[in-house]
Amino acid sequence: MRPKIDVKDIFVRILVQFIFPLAGLAILFSVLPQWEVREHWIILFIYAGLTVVCSFAPVITFNTKLTLNNAVILSGILLYGTWLGVWSAFIETMILAVLFRSALERVLFNVGQILLTVWLVSGVNQLFMTLGVPWMVSDMLLIGIYLLANPTLAAVGIHHFMKYPFLEVLVGMLKSSAFLYLLLMAIGDIGARLIQYAGFWAIIPLVVTFFLIRTVFRQYHQSLGEIEGKVEEVKQLNNSFLIAMAASIDARDPYTHGHSYRVAYFGREIAKAIGLPKQQVDEVYFGGILHDIGKIGIEDGILNKNGKLTEEEYAKIKQHPVIGYQILLQAGVFPELLPAIRWHHERMDGLGYPDGLTGEQIPLMARILAISDAFDAMVSDRPYRKGMPVEVALERIEKALGTQFDTELASQFIKLVREIPEDELQRIIHTTGHESIMKEE
Repeated sequence: MRPKIDVKDIFVRILVQFIFPLAGLAILFSVLPQWEVREHWIILFIYAGLTVVCSFAPVITFNTKLTLNNAVILSGILLYGTWLGVWSAFIETMILAVLFRSALERVLFNVGQILLTVWLVSGVNQLFMTLGVPWMVSDMLLIGIYLLANPTLAAVGIHHFMKYPFLEVLVGMLKSSAFLYLLLMAIGDIGARLIQYAGFWAIIPLVVTFFLIRTVFRQYHQSLGEIEGKVEEVKQLNNSFLIAMAASIDARDPYTHGHSYRVAYFGREIAKAIGLPKQQVDEVYFGGILHDIGKIGIEDGILNKNGKLTEEEYAKIKQHPVIGYQILLQAGVFPELLPAIRWHHERMDGLGYPDGLTGEQIPLMARILAISDAFDAMVSDRPYRKGMPVEVALERIEKALGTQFDTELASQFIKLVREIPEDELQRIIHTTGHESIMKEE
């Protein structure tokens, strides 16, 4: 059988490995005569200096880092044309190649990519000048073209070298840096027009403005980093508190020790399997950790009873979701976990407790934890019985699809449990604490 040929990948490979490098070399050779003109040397020297300085003085925000070089390139295009834009772009590419020790293939692509951008913007600029488009209008359009062309061509290379989806890369680049990109390009545009009307002395206030902007962004970035650090500290403190709470709950009954961790673990695995975002996955996990907090309000004699519960005792046990709900509600903490605590014993057919909710009236978190809670209860040992075999427990869950359990969620759970190796599954089932369950991560 012949291997399938991916035409798109072949096209991208040709673009990256041949078209871009050859186009870059052609553009370089086309401007060499302009570089050799003695009158241009002082301009080339000044722009070389600007490019070097800008390469080592990036503007940093919380999610991106950009240099002013694209603004320098644009100003060169506006003031003198393609040859100066190419000069700055080529120097920047060589600096980056040395700093990152890039492979030759990537260097050639980078040269071709940025020089094609310069050539395109320069060509459009010449067209606007020929048509007599007002400079304010043409400058805004040129900035827009540069903003779209440069990331688009760069995304082609990232897609080829890193195997990331092209559109995802492009959208990510535009989302993370479009505003800052526009700001820096506007500085380059204003600088070019100031130099055009006031001479090269106009570059001094422009450089001062740039470094002020850079300082503001750097301080903002540092402050944001400090805030994120504090938020992470609070998060870790909350996590430690939740784990301590689970330990105190499980400690009241030695036969269910580790139950909360196992319920949380399997709940998290279901949440991952259905593709929930990380925040919701974490909420399901910590909902599992705290789902039985209401048992704090149940008498030890009932919790630790060896035999079958009486109807009165069972009625008291059934109050633990409401007790736990009220504890957290009155404390005003972890409101996102309330559904897990109150409704993890509800059933799809409405025969659960405490509120008799049906179907999707039951919050997703509670539907997930109802499955992992029931499974752990079935496979765990009790003083009055041995835990049932895993396969028997899974068959019982399978029989209760659509009545006790959400069909889709329970099916996902059955599938993922059956894919876990037996020795690993037994280790999880018999785990007694947070630290041992975390080893399964």
